[in-house]
This record gives sequence, C-alpha cells and structure tokens, in this order.
Amino acid sequence: MKRKYFITTLSLLLLILTSCTKEEAAAKEDTSIEALQMKNGVPVRVHNIVKQDLVQWDEYSGTLSGFEEISAFGLLGDNFSKVNVAIGDVVKKDDVLAEFPTNNPGANYNQAKIGYETVEKTYERVKRVYESGGISQQQLDEIEAQYKIAKENFNATKQLIKVISPTSGVVVDIYFNEGDMNDPKLPFCKIVKTNKLKTSIFIEEEKIANYKKGQEVMIRWDGLKDRDFKGIINKISMSSNPEARGFSVEILADNESDELMPGTFVYVQTPVFRESGAIAIPRDAYFSEGGKDFVYLVDNGLALKREITRGKSIGNIIQIKAGLSVGDKLISEGRSLLQDGTKISIVN
Repeated sequence: MKRKYFITTLSLLLLILTSCTKEEAAAKEDTSIEALQMKNGVPVRVHNIVKQDLVQWDEYSGTLSGFEEISAFGLLGDNFSKVNVAIGDVVKKDDVLAEFPTNNPGANYNQAKIGYETVEKTYERVKRVYESGGISQQQLDEIEAQYKIAKENFNATKQLIKVISPTSGVVVDIYFNEGDMNDPKLPFCKIVKTNKLKTSIFIEEEKIANYKKGQEVMIRWDGLKDRDFKGIINKISMSSNPEARGFSVEILADNESDELMPGTFVYVQTPVFRESGAIAIPRDAYFSEGGKDFVYLVDNGLALKREITRGKSIGNIIQIKAGLSVGDKLISEGRSLLQDGTKISIVN
C-alpha cells in the first residue's frame, strides 16, 4: 500500500512540475514579439527618395462647344428629294447630307451617268484587246483619256445633285427640310468640327497673373473618368467680369479621338503650382515634436531620426525643402514603434 501511495505522490509532483513549465513557457510567449523585435528589429517599410515633378491643380467647370463651324451648301435651285441627317448626327468628310432629284435639267446627271458608263465599258474592252496585242499603245491612251474625262464630268455632276459634308464633325443646325426649295446662297446645314472643342472658365482676379496663353491644362469628363484630355489656354480676356468676379479664359480641348462631344459638361484643371525635380514624401511619413518636423531614415540597420523642413502640401504628398537627399531610405510604415537608434527589419 505504501508503494502505491508513493507512486501516486510522484505522479502528482510530475504533474505540478509540468504545469509550472507550461506556465513559464506561456509567460515567455507573451513577450515573444518584443523579444523578436529586440533580436531581429522592428519591421518597417522603406521608401527610396527620388526627384519628381510636383503639380497642384485648381478645378473649374465649363461646357464644351465647337471651336470651328463649317457650313455645307447645296448647289442647285431645286427641291430636296432626301435629307439624310438630323441635328446631333456625327458625320464624316464626304458623307452625303442631302440629295436633289437626278432628273434636274441643270445637272445633266442622267446624261453624264450614261456617258460615263458607256466610256467605261469601252475602255475595259479596249484594254483587253490591247493586252492581247490587237491595238497600239496610242489607241489605248486615246480611249483612256476619254474615260478619265467622262469620269471627272460624272463626279462633278454628282456634286451638283448631292450635298457633301466638307468636314468631319457634328451637325448642329439644319436649315432645310425634305421637299423644301433650296437657295444656293444659303447653307443647308452647319457642322461643328470635333477634333478641337472649346470651353470658357472664369479664373479669380488674384490668380490670373499665374496664367498665360498656350499654357497646358487638363480636362476631365464624368463619362470617361479614367481618361484625361489635354487642353491649352487659347485666350485670356483683357478685363475682369464684374459678375463672375474673374477673368474669362477660353480653353481649347484636344479631341482627335472624337470621345468628347459639344454640349458635354467638363472639369478643367489648371496648374497653380509646379516644380520639377522636387523631393516629396507621403504625408503619413513625417511627425512633429516640439514644433519641429522629423522623419526616420534607414542607417546601417537602425532607425535614424532626422529633422526636415516642409514645403508645399499637395493632396497626400508633402514637398521637402531641406533635410532629405536623393538616395535616402525613408521609413514610410512602422515608425510608431521607433526611436532614434532602434534596430529595424525591412519588409517588402
């Protein structure tokens, strides 16, 4: 019985010792993060200092309109048999906008068409004979000259019975309807060229001195939020508008892609501050103490506290006027656990 009691007591002692060992291990585990940081360093992310261009923009709004308007004319004094476009239609150069009857005696369209088709058939037939050696080069040249003249005459006649678009753009006005009698002295319609559009904005009196003709701006449209369109300042008014309390500035929008349209409401962003080759850091990368600003840099595996002089604040970017150089390694994340001289571990 005594031996059995001894074994039971020994088991209890082993259990107590094992429990103590686990509690000690747990206690050590509670401080393992600090221990690892002391051993391996505080994990941080690093931002390499490079020079960059800093631009700050002011934003204005406006509505696009046509920069250049061109009129299309009908050349015959006759009734329109067809009108092929409506206001707002996008047209390409040489599109047929409207048509006159083909039997108009002033156009001689039917006669010109028959003459052209006849000479064309003759020319094709004579060309085959020439290729087989049946006629001379001179005979072929004579028929070819007749064919070219007939073709030019027919094309000129087609220009008479059709209103041809002189440019690519958007139809903004139509002055005649189908069946109306045309007046050759009046335009059939007005087309706005869309490769360039314009808008006007008003810039405050205290800012207008920063702008000049030819200066580049950026244009944005909610319909294409992922796109920026280039523009330039085309005109600046010589006097301030008392109602708008600013100067009227005409902006030209580059629209070679035809993605913008007249009547579109857009935002015009104008540069109010620009510096090339600047040094800048994320806003969250610096901190203030005692009225001074500081950052942490990487210095041989340690955190180095350095004073900086801030400049312009643009969004989430801060311009640095002094204290940093190209090539410095800025600690951008993890600085809340740092002090000057703290061991660090750089993570990707």
